[in-house]
Amino acid sequence: MTCYNSSYCELYRFSSTNYTARCSSDCSTENCRTNSSVSMQQCALDCCDSPLCLQLNASFYGDLPPTTTPATTTTTTTTRAPARNGKLCASFSCHGDGCFKGKKTVAGCTVGHDFCEMKKMGLDYVAGCSKACKTAKPVCASGMKATCYQECCPATPKASCLKLDGKVHVNGAEQVTLAPLLKLLACGMVFLLNYRVSASLWE
Repeated sequence: MTCYNSSYCELYRFSSTNYTARCSSDCSTENCRTNSSVSMQQCALDCCDSPLCLQLNASFYGDLPPTTTPATTTTTTTTRAPARNGKLCASFSCHGDGCFKGKKTVAGCTVGHDFCEMKKMGLDYVAGCSKACKTAKPVCASGMKATCYQECCPATPKASCLKLDGKVHVNGAEQVTLAPLLKLLACGMVFLLNYRVSASLWE
């Protein structure tokens, strides 16, 4: 998958039989490796910032014992996980219309990522934390094939704000459509008040 507005590739484990390799705007999930032990909880097995950088090899991640004895031992340097802001967003990638319905996986956002977003890329949907979405464009429309925003909203600490109901929910979309109508109503009220005042003066 081509990543749009995402700098990282991530291999995420939901369970011992459910994994996903996906684009990520940041390495926002807990790392599966702690020193030499490997956690079996929901966590990121790998997160890296170059094209096709995921190993996708069970022996490499420590999930399965290696089938052959490694020839050399390599040392790896670990980077410190980015600081979190305490907010949560739904985090997943899936394929097909409506594939996002019922998704419950959430991830903590890093500092500076204060919004949740779900993008549509063809028939693929990707959800996660985002830096900004107040003017998210383009908003998804029926039959749209270009990458677009299906949902975007301010993240909260209690739960993901994404509705995942198949409708478009983009921060500010409703206000943009209502603004001209409200202006028209305000002008109408001013005109009506002026008409009544001038009519009463002529009586």
